[in-house]
Amino acid sequence: MKLFLRNWERFVRPSAFFLAALFYEELFLKLFCFHRLTLSGVCFTLLFTLPAAMLLGLLCGGLPPRYGRVCFVGCTALLSLWLGAQTVYFSLFKTYLSLFSVTKLGMVAGAFGDMAVGEILMDWFPVVMMAVPVVLSLLWAPRLIAGGQLPPKAHRRWALCCLGSQLAAVVLVLLSGGGVLSLRYLYIHAAASDLEVQSFGMLTHTRLELQRVLYGVTPDPEPDSPPQEDKHPAPEPTVKRHRPAGEEPPEELPVLSTTGPQIMDIDFDALIAQEEDPVLLDLHQYFSQVEPTSKNDWTGYFQGKNLVWIVAEGFSTLAMDPQRTPTLWALSHQGFRFEHFYTPLWGVSTSDGEYTTTTGLIPKSGVWSYSKSAENYMPFGFGNQFNRLGYKTQAYHNYIYTYYDRDKSFPNMGYDYYALGQGLELERTWPPSDWEMMEEIVPRFVQEDQFMVYCLTVSGHLNYGYEDNAMSRRHWALVEDLSYSERVKGYLASQVELERAVRSLLDQLAAAGKLEDTVIVLSGDHYPYGLTDEEYSELLGHPVDPVFEIYENTLIVWNSQMGKPVTIDKYCSSLDIMPTLANLFGLEYDSRLLAGRDILSDAPGLVIFSNYSFITEQGKYDSTMDLFECWDGSAPDETYLDQALAEVQNRVAYSVAILDHDYYRVALKGPPYNP
Repeated sequence: MKLFLRNWERFVRPSAFFLAALFYEELFLKLFCFHRLTLSGVCFTLLFTLPAAMLLGLLCGGLPPRYGRVCFVGCTALLSLWLGAQTVYFSLFKTYLSLFSVTKLGMVAGAFGDMAVGEILMDWFPVVMMAVPVVLSLLWAPRLIAGGQLPPKAHRRWALCCLGSQLAAVVLVLLSGGGVLSLRYLYIHAAASDLEVQSFGMLTHTRLELQRVLYGVTPDPEPDSPPQEDKHPAPEPTVKRHRPAGEEPPEELPVLSTTGPQIMDIDFDALIAQEEDPVLLDLHQYFSQVEPTSKNDWTGYFQGKNLVWIVAEGFSTLAMDPQRTPTLWALSHQGFRFEHFYTPLWGVSTSDGEYTTTTGLIPKSGVWSYSKSAENYMPFGFGNQFNRLGYKTQAYHNYIYTYYDRDKSFPNMGYDYYALGQGLELERTWPPSDWEMMEEIVPRFVQEDQFMVYCLTVSGHLNYGYEDNAMSRRHWALVEDLSYSERVKGYLASQVELERAVRSLLDQLAAAGKLEDTVIVLSGDHYPYGLTDEEYSELLGHPVDPVFEIYENTLIVWNSQMGKPVTIDKYCSSLDIMPTLANLFGLEYDSRLLAGRDILSDAPGLVIFSNYSFITEQGKYDSTMDLFECWDGSAPDETYLDQALAEVQNRVAYSVAILDHDYYRVALKGPPYNP
């Protein structure tokens, strides 16, 4: 051993340091994010850290000592910066910083740099802990990076050892089967950041994320799933749709079918026969076998009406109150009432929340999915859908016009798009005012014969508190006497500005005689992650369940002419909003090509979360614990669990494939891409 160390100390010493430093930082990050460690997670993180440490030892130890020491400190600093940045980013957004977001760092830093600095100042402990290896590298570099002779071909042999240790770790993962959501599946097929960090560590997650960005997500063949013989025929026109008693459809509107599958005329057999690309062939085969949702009595219920669709920053059921937010409270208790609605948090928070809500697809981990979709054919985008019907279609956002590349994605969805810096001027505050935006924009469309308007609001954005949030200060008098902490009161106060905005919208619609003919839809982009679990628990009155309960929310779908509220007792999520609205407005779409489902159809409810946890009518599955709990307390059916997990996995993988391969353009024979 002494001879080995003496001969290889130029590589062994720095490698040992990197192994210890990286393993320490990985474990700290796990504890910071998940507040717990798992034995398998610790072991596999160590296994994957070893080859990375050996490679860094080769890099630093293989250089002349003078340059090796500089490289040693520099590599330590870069790795600590990356892992430390993840702690800050997670503190702010409850997700991880992706490599794709790093390429957009100027945009992100310009918007949230001050928040990041504030987060560091308030919670400096994790940053200091991540800086410890950098300090040690400065102190120990002269001792750990030393001169001396190396055995012949030492570099090559050490590199082979690095490769061997990496292969050994991969083989052990591949042998770790057992269950549909096994470590093997997570490593090869899944795209779940939380589970990857928990199971393999941040460095391995970063590598897998880069791999997904470059090569996409590989769907896993559905186990024991026999091919279906029957194909669904193209829908045939039949009789009229459901309407309130005594109301007949205007003569100019086409009569819609309320029976049959919700599909379009896609000849999958021809596509399969002609396809040479194996990836597209798999997509054709998969979507041809997907069970579509059926049309129903609600098909075309809102046909011919206007639509104002609001995705509200940080909106939560807990923000509503009969006295403080009477308009939101009333709308949420009238119209459609979805008793079990969830807004899961995805990797790119608001942008991914929008993407899920407006496309009915699950976003791809590691990229800005809405930004990437700007290059794709998006026929189901509501701007495009309503444009084809002759509506005036507009989108508004009271923040920077180009942020998250919305200047590209929104026009591609069919909207005339206006935001700060491009057609919309508001008072410069942080956050900007939703009410001021609504006062400014409603006159621009309310006199149109038919309009479809999409609004993305900002007033409910973190940070919350009197000093940090202009909207919180504006309405502080309404919350200052409440028995909550300052940040909780700040959050509630910020949501009052959304209340004012919606009230302004309704008043202006009524004054123009358009209220009866307009449908209002409102949901959150994500839960208010600017509050800690403890602060969220204040609002609930009991400790919050961070796996499921924290995502429970409200979906408002309201029209003044609906009469009695319609209660929907089905588990659903933001993923289901787009197909539900498409059905209500009688729009043409193919339910097989969406991950979401029409909530009003007879399709079973399914709520999918970013870490592959899910909720069904039978129970809930926590992927972090690999635990399925039935609502009635009975033992879970393993066959049912396997089938449900396979369904979740397929919806994730094939949503990503639609985005990666511009599949709508292929399946629906869209126009050639014209950049």
